[in-house]
Amino acid sequence: MTAQIQSPHQKVFHEAVKNGDTTELARVLETARQDVNVNMFDCEGQTALHQSVIDGNFELVKLLVQFGADVKLANRDGWNALHIAAYGGHEDIALYLITNVNSCKR
Repeated sequence: MTAQIQSPHQKVFHEAVKNGDTTELARVLETARQDVNVNMFDCEGQTALHQSVIDGNFELVKLLVQFGADVKLANRDGWNALHIAAYGGHEDIALYLITNVNSCKR
């Protein structure tokens, strides 16, 4: 996600996250993984993982972590996904992030 989408696949990725579309997100990550940066920041300083946590979308969070989203990455305010989950009251997401903090693919 970024203010300037760099590839058609990155645009599809961005839209899938924005719309909370788990099926479309999985499709683009499985078919065009090399063309998608799951840790790219948007114009508001959030990654797809940050946005999915803000939205409370546990399924998107799990999918993003599975495909390499960096749980430790901080947004422009210095908050990582765990901070956002705790602040938003998303206990299930917070526990998942704690459990999977070191499992992101590189």
